[in-house]
Amino acid sequence: MDLGFKDLAVLVTGGSSGIGRATAIAYGREGARVAITYNSRKDAAEAVAEEIETAGGTAYLAQLNLSAPDTIATAVTSVVEHWGGLDAVVANAVDWGPIDGRTARIEDADPAWWTSIVRANLEGNMYLAQHVAPALRRSAHGRLVLVSTDVAVRGIPGGAWAYGAAKAGLHGLAANLQHDLGADGVLVNVVVPGITLEHGAHRIIPQDALAQITAGFTARHLPDVSELADAILYLTSPRTKSVQGELLHVTGGQLMPS
Repeated sequence: MDLGFKDLAVLVTGGSSGIGRATAIAYGREGARVAITYNSRKDAAEAVAEEIETAGGTAYLAQLNLSAPDTIATAVTSVVEHWGGLDAVVANAVDWGPIDGRTARIEDADPAWWTSIVRANLEGNMYLAQHVAPALRRSAHGRLVLVSTDVAVRGIPGGAWAYGAAKAGLHGLAANLQHDLGADGVLVNVVVPGITLEHGAHRIIPQDALAQITAGFTARHLPDVSELADAILYLTSPRTKSVQGELLHVTGGQLMPS
């Protein structure tokens, strides 16, 4: 099915690996002009750019660090000038923060660690929305998708409260942006991944362990990155006209009672 992306200009942040890579290549297969951002792995981004071109799209690279607002502004300006506009933006980049900053109990957490993660993942995406908004408003079918996580909904043990709280903030951001950007025809939605497999991940997770994990979800299936890409393309397609302010869970369903 032709989703209507031919020659449209899209931006995927954090496009050098995982969900971002799969989404960027999927846009390439649809004939889109695809800009991807990277933080430090330029070589990985260049490899993805080649895959986009091979798939049938046109690629462009820009450096972006969620913790550095000036790089966000520079990246967006560069992409908009290069493409002459923007039709869809996927806010996929993430900043996990230093692993050694995680603590099992919140009273042991360093406030500076918390602040850095929240600022990168919530404020960083607010800055992104702020800078892409003018171009999306000018588009005939502007689309913005924020990529969250089900950690923001169900939580996990192990000190992920800063990350979960920042991602939950994206839900509130989208709920309000739909009124602002929606006034100019822009659709704003959130995709909520859970455990997501990358191609070849089954080689890392033993097959029996993977089967046991999968059986614990109501769909009896764990999505891989290509399924997240499909969901994102659906939400950003010009053919999708009335899905607004939604949280689309692509998680394999609910966890079964243990």
